[in-house]
Amino acid sequence: MIGLVNLTLALLRLLWFLLSTRVGNLLAAAGLLVGGLLWGLTSHQVHYQAVPPISWFRVYSSDDGYDYVQINHGQQFYVIKDADFSPYPGGVFLDTRPRLLSLIYESDAQQPVELNLKEGERLTGSGYRVVAFSLVTGSGQPYTFTTADYRASPRGFYDDHWPLATWLLLAGVGFLGWALLGPLVLDLWLLRRGQRPGYEPVPTERAYRLLGRQLSDPWPGLKRVREIDPHDLTK
Repeated sequence: MIGLVNLTLALLRLLWFLLSTRVGNLLAAAGLLVGGLLWGLTSHQVHYQAVPPISWFRVYSSDDGYDYVQINHGQQFYVIKDADFSPYPGGVFLDTRPRLLSLIYESDAQQPVELNLKEGERLTGSGYRVVAFSLVTGSGQPYTFTTADYRASPRGFYDDHWPLATWLLLAGVGFLGWALLGPLVLDLWLLRRGQRPGYEPVPTERAYRLLGRQLSDPWPGLKRVREIDPHDLTK
């Protein structure tokens, strides 16, 4: 609990630093501009691809709703997240002893595969996200499972990151503009109110006291020169 409170306070101090200081504004601007540009550049076309004709396959199932399909004794895995599909395919590979007819996957991005098997072995490698597959159960019943992305755009789609990236870039420009022009805007605002930037108004009574002190002792920081008595020189 104490650690969470300290973390929250540290984040609040960091946020205050980024918002209230010129250096913080510049750092925030740099982070938002670079982050927005990089995020926008990651926009890409998503392609779907079908696997070759399936003569052999094996499925490794996990307790968290994932099935890892190995096809034709290859080293590549195809990852089925049950919750993404309609109808829900959970347990279909275990319950029906099916024959896998086809499988379509997203070919643009791989993801790591790590799975502890019940036999004590560990499954490691990389895999592709499956978006559609068809099978026939042991009783001859055909099924086709698809994701919402595939149903909406079966030929692929453009994954556009620029809408969010544009907002990040605009926020970065805002921080940069405030860091560079903020002091000038504040000075102009003070001048418009009749105040000199960098000077704090002093009450009249206090001003008279300061003026009287300065007139009585114009150089308070200097030591008075000791007057020399001519009689001392003859001694």
